[in-house]
Amino acid sequence: MSTGGEADFKEFLRSIALFGGLEDSSLARIEAMLVRQSLPRDAVVCAEGERGRSMFVVASGEVEIRRSNSQGAQVPIVRLGSGEFFGEMTLVEIQPRSATVVVTEPATLHSITSRDLYTLYLEDQQAYILVLQNICRQLARRLRKADGRICELL
Repeated sequence: MSTGGEADFKEFLRSIALFGGLEDSSLARIEAMLVRQSLPRDAVVCAEGERGRSMFVVASGEVEIRRSNSQGAQVPIVRLGSGEFFGEMTLVEIQPRSATVVVTEPATLHSITSRDLYTLYLEDQQAYILVLQNICRQLARRLRKADGRICELL
């Protein structure tokens, strides 16, 4: 699962806000849970409305988050690159996916499931709490940014 060596990959994970503050042993436990996949341009990672069980970290490449508007057209919301993550909402609230994610530049993604997070809870509660806090921080940042955009439109 390495992007250029185990040490390099561990440092990459450490640089991601999602895994901020984790001890080495906790980071190693999470690293073992991650599933790597390489996807070509235009691949659909997940679709709006489907049931989700995983969140994703972008190791390389780029993805675009899209939502359907009231006419049913897919509207680009944001592009995410290396070190960014998406799909965390499905791990926090058990709801269908809120957006479609499409690969815009060939990408390597690493996924972690809700079951993996539950295993982390059972084995390493400190790490579980930190990961959830980091997810909450990211959701709050995104909400704050969306609020700003809404204000600009009104």
